[in-house]
Amino acid sequence: MTQELSITALKAGDYKAAIAYFEAAAQATPGNGVVRYNLAQALRHDGREGDAIIEATEALARDPALNEAARLLTYLLSFLKLRNPAGINPAGLAAAFNFINVDHQVLASPALAYLKQCTLLNDALMVCKSQGWSAGAKWLLSSKGRPVLRDPLLLTTLSAAANTDLDIERLLTALRKVLLMTAPEKTFRKAHILDFTYVLIRQLEINEYVFAVSSEEHKNLEEIFVNPQGVAKGSRAAAESLLLKALYTPLWQLLGEDGKDCDSWKVTPKKWCDFICDHISERNQIAKAAEDIECLGDIGNEISQNVARLYEENPYPRWLSLHTPSVKSRHNLLAEYFTESQLAFMNAPCTVLIAGAGTGQQAVDAALGYGPNATLTAVDLSLASLGYGKRMAGLFQVNNLRFIQCDILNAGLLEGDFDVIESIGVLHHMDDPWLGWKTLVEKLRPGGLMKIGLYSSAARRSIASLRKDIEVRGIADDQQSIRDYRQNIINQGEDAEGAFLLQSADFFSLSNFRDLMFHVSEQHVTIPEIAAFMAANGLSFHGFEIPIDIVDGYPDGEANLDLVGWSDFEGNHPDTFKGMYVFWCRKN
Repeated sequence: MTQELSITALKAGDYKAAIAYFEAAAQATPGNGVVRYNLAQALRHDGREGDAIIEATEALARDPALNEAARLLTYLLSFLKLRNPAGINPAGLAAAFNFINVDHQVLASPALAYLKQCTLLNDALMVCKSQGWSAGAKWLLSSKGRPVLRDPLLLTTLSAAANTDLDIERLLTALRKVLLMTAPEKTFRKAHILDFTYVLIRQLEINEYVFAVSSEEHKNLEEIFVNPQGVAKGSRAAAESLLLKALYTPLWQLLGEDGKDCDSWKVTPKKWCDFICDHISERNQIAKAAEDIECLGDIGNEISQNVARLYEENPYPRWLSLHTPSVKSRHNLLAEYFTESQLAFMNAPCTVLIAGAGTGQQAVDAALGYGPNATLTAVDLSLASLGYGKRMAGLFQVNNLRFIQCDILNAGLLEGDFDVIESIGVLHHMDDPWLGWKTLVEKLRPGGLMKIGLYSSAARRSIASLRKDIEVRGIADDQQSIRDYRQNIINQGEDAEGAFLLQSADFFSLSNFRDLMFHVSEQHVTIPEIAAFMAANGLSFHGFEIPIDIVDGYPDGEANLDLVGWSDFEGNHPDTFKGMYVFWCRKN
């Protein structure tokens, strides 16, 4: 069978014939990445998603520039967890991280699983289990650990996504402490250790320095002083002191105004200078992007002011990549909830509001997904978050999106009504979520569509109990208190009341964990309350976005629109909406 016939078979749905050809072609041309990608496509359509994942990594190992293979790989990994990652080609998986238009966080979990199971990282962890985490860290810094610190997949993963593996966190935390307690000439003068230290700092930037800090480390850090002038003049000792401090505090905080001229510094080594300048440049770009963002109305509500302060300090989430949707993919999504006549407005210029846009991830995704017919407005309380979002929008070359600093309660000041309004994970942080929602309904044109996300009282019951305990115990919400609280959960392990939090990706970054457990305002709602609000405000329910791990027996078909049925189902399965209720509705 020729390649043309095989492509035809693939398009026609004769997947087994296509698989047979592509397997033969892969043997005949072992270096051909496109053939492996086509094989992955055929395997995927034949229901062999696990094999498709492996072939996608093989394709990327042969052709690292094959973006289609990276996107297929990331898509499959977004809903499928490999039971055994051993078959993955690590070079191909590492190559997938090079693309900004795939979700690096999705790639991180299988990468970390592979590293733990199939590389010498497993040996390091075995030392940790038998001799302690400090011993494992020292093993890494020995000649035996050199291959681990040089592993391309480990370096790439930690540079591109937040680690979500507790064993690896413990090892990295111990490694950081050993580096702090050891004379720099014994560590940083070795190229592979110095290079890994840059990666470790990058990982700490990504997770916002969520790792625990002991009193011994605090004491040692107090004795290390940052000398920006010495760094600028090429003092290696000054540079190494800065490096140690940067393992615990962001560079921009350490350098302040002195870091603005880092391009002219004579830092030794040169790679450290480049690292500093890249960090400062990113901060400057975000600040620059925020300068000309319009501010609409005052933030007068006290809760809104507190929330704004929270996100000015911790813009959330700090996303680094995005699995970009295809143009007008939002239409295909909405077609699952609305009729073609209800979606006809999308064929002409239309307007979309993202209310509570945060750092812009949802807004950028929506701008690409709705396509060029749509003009999007993204509003948020936090100027720092919007600056982050605007910078990211530029990276993705999005030009149909504008950012405005505005309280949802001031949405009436926005010009005109909107065809679509999306507000996910925002209203439940307001003083009065129902007033916030009502304000948005007033900005939605008749027949307009609305996507809402709200915390479920049933699903958040355990978190609510923990938050109440935090309040009763008077635990502060500063960074050190949050780290200490989090570390207490880690130390207690499976016996901790909050042990279930260890399974949440939000546990592994400071802002995410703060938002989860220490948010200044959080309210929960029920399905009957949602139904009552919609009835009173002229909204018709068009369906939940169904959680991927939902148990069998949920309301399906026409029953999917019955909120009474959904309330009964949640009563029997209270963890159904553990993320939040996410649903579509339409203004009558």
